[in-house]
Amino acid sequence: MSIELTERGYLVLPREIVEEYFPTDSIIALMRGDELWLLPVKNSASGGLLMKYRNGRGDRSVFIEEVLSGRQLCGKFPHRWRPEEAALIVDLAASSIS
Repeated sequence: MSIELTERGYLVLPREIVEEYFPTDSIIALMRGDELWLLPVKNSASGGLLMKYRNGRGDRSVFIEEVLSGRQLCGKFPHRWRPEEAALIVDLAASSIS
């Protein structure tokens, strides 16, 4: 299972990842070098980026282009969960899989 970035600047998160790590409809996204850090927002009233349903399966998408700082990326990228940071890390330096 991988994280997808679309040509239009949307991050697509599979339902399984959303259910496990992001209990509200909002996330915080940060660039740290070549990594995209996604952090859960504990209370959706606290702000963050709003995830929307992408399909009937329950996958979600969020517009992330502004966070990418002008990088033109699309494809599928590996990710890992860092429990000590409570963050899902997407490795944008890894080769994308079309």
